[in-house]
This record gives sequence, structure tokens and C-alpha cells, in this order.
Amino acid sequence: MKRLTLGLGLLVLVAITAACSPTAGATPPASAGPVDPNAPVVVAQNNVFSPTTLTVKADKAFSLTLDNKDSAPHNVAIYKDSSAAEQVSIGAIVSSAAATQPVPALAKGQYFFRCDVHHEMTGTIVAE
Repeated sequence: MKRLTLGLGLLVLVAITAACSPTAGATPPASAGPVDPNAPVVVAQNNVFSPTTLTVKADKAFSLTLDNKDSAPHNVAIYKDSSAAEQVSIGAIVSSAAATQPVPALAKGQYFFRCDVHHEMTGTIVAE
């Protein structure tokens, strides 16, 4: 009986921990990939992105690295425009870590990126 009670207690603890996690109920982001040393880098520090404008080659897929220097969770989510209605590439949410995400080829133009956790953190990708 003690084993059953202990087992149920652990199960409840796991369920509560999962339910209270910051991403509970959310669609899981793309997994954090290995850091690509040749990828453009966006640094998150003090809840600000740097640089806020990246220039990439149009019509060529690339990798983008987020170097999160904060303990707060951040990601780089790329959208067609600032309405954030149409996703292009959603990076993994990471804390105090770096992660690289694949970005599909972008047609010539400007694209909006933000942290999906902190919407005030924004920037622009220019594909040319």
C-alpha cells in the first residue's frame, strides 16, 4: 500500500510540475539545434535583441542562432510581418543558452521577428 501511495504521489507531483511549466498547453517550439558557427547571431540580453536588423541572402535557406544571455526564456520567431499571423520559422525557447534554428529560403523583402515570450523584443530580417 505504501508503494501505491508513493507512486500516486510522484505521479501527482509530475502532473503539477508539467501543468505549471511556462509552456504548459502551448505548442512545443522547434527543438534547439546545435549551434552553427557560420549562422547569423541574434543576442538576447536584458530583454533586448541585438542586432535588431539582420540582412540575409534572398532565396537561400539559412540557420539563425539565438545566443540568450538572460536567465529569462527567449526565442526567435520569424513572421511574414508584424501582425505575426503567418509563421516563417519558430525557434526553441531557451534560457541562458544558445540554439540554432533552420530558416527556409526567404523571398526578397522584409520579415518581422520577435520573442514569443516577450513580444516587446522585436527586429527585422531583410532578405536581399
